[in-house]
Amino acid sequence: MISSSHMEDIHISYISALCASAGISYDTQRHDDDSTDGIIKKRIKLPNTTVDASLRIQLKSTCSHSSYKEQDVTIKYTLKVKNYNDLCIKGTTPIILGLLILPEDRDSWVKSNLDELLIRGRMYWADFSRSPLSSNTSSVTIEIPKTNVVNKEFLLEALSKIATEEWPS
Repeated sequence: MISSSHMEDIHISYISALCASAGISYDTQRHDDDSTDGIIKKRIKLPNTTVDASLRIQLKSTCSHSSYKEQDVTIKYTLKVKNYNDLCIKGTTPIILGLLILPEDRDSWVKSNLDELLIRGRMYWADFSRSPLSSNTSSVTIEIPKTNVVNKEFLLEALSKIATEEWPS
């Protein structure tokens, strides 16, 4: 039986591993009343100054085709309206959604041997800071471009843009 806590552990491990590989800190949040599951942060050196850049992230994961649909260039995902609206509210620290799509076969999510640890799946990101709040009562179907892949290059670029006040663009 797949539980949401198992998937939560996987998406936290996924983003933590990406951050660690890029020299970025990842702090989980104990309470996520504002839909913030974690904070990604790094000290960014700019030509004339140094900036502590932070990005909040709401993490979701799924392996069920009933909650997402893969199209040619986008992923459609059903998100609780409360989470969506929280992602639309502007804050002093930007927030994104990180959606980890796992394989349907739970036994293939994590593989390990003496030389490696592999987490299967792909995480996509979306920024709703310029989107209007929804008046829906339960859920919102969102679209995420397939080009919005969360990897260490994206994380470093996002933090650099935040440091130079270019995020959100």
